[in-house]
Amino acid sequence: MSASRTAVRAPADPEARIEHALVNLVRRATDPRGNASLKARSGIDLERAASVLLSRVDEIGPARLSDVAAAAGVEISTASRPIARLVEQGYVERSTDPADGRACLLRCTPAGRGVMQRWRAARHEWLRDVLSEFDPSEREAFAELFDRFVARVITLSG
Repeated sequence: MSASRTAVRAPADPEARIEHALVNLVRRATDPRGNASLKARSGIDLERAASVLLSRVDEIGPARLSDVAAAAGVEISTASRPIARLVEQGYVERSTDPADGRACLLRCTPAGRGVMQRWRAARHEWLRDVLSEFDPSEREAFAELFDRFVARVITLSG
């Protein structure tokens, strides 16, 4: 078994177990294999960075590139090239910011919204697979606790 696949015994106390699980989840979520799986499920060939940025444009648009980059947690220089590709692909459009004619606003096109719908459907399908061994009451309890956990993380992180 490779070092990356070696099972590590989870700690005993709840906080350490949760931290351990979150680290493993984040590692898997940022692993290129996870994006490849979503590409296959959705039939959409988007790089991970482009999918994140398209998602943020869809959520907050119309928005300036600086706002989209901030929402994605990246620098403007990091967001610029993938956004340009999304514009070329017809998933995002630019328009002049009415509040400042020197700036432009980004928004999803109908094609971009369609891509996001397919991407979300693929994630939901994946989650159904992940949760398939949970009974309905466990799914509901997990959803409730996870919602509370994420809300608290957001509150405390500012």
